[in-house]
Amino acid sequence: MYLLSSIGNWVRQASLPRDILLTVVSALSGWAISHYYYVRALNDMKADAEERHRVEELVFRGIEAIGNLKYSRDPTGRVVGVVIELRGEASAEASAKGALSVTTTK
Repeated sequence: MYLLSSIGNWVRQASLPRDILLTVVSALSGWAISHYYYVRALNDMKADAEERHRVEELVFRGIEAIGNLKYSRDPTGRVVGVVIELRGEASAEASAKGALSVTTTK
């Protein structure tokens, strides 16, 4: 009986510091895992943004090559406006034929 009582006392004394230690270790490991995935997601987002920017630049240059639109750019090369160049050409020709007649009315 004395043995069970001494084991019970030891468990009660050791459980509080052990619980605190496990709480701190769990919190730190949870933070580390979350931070790791946060950094990975941030790098993926940066890579996606760079790829999107590259594709947009190619599309802008393709539209400019057609000749209808020109993009205004700032000193860093970012598109800040659009200039639309319009050209037109027209020609016309007309002819008419008719017959004259006179009618009297009372």
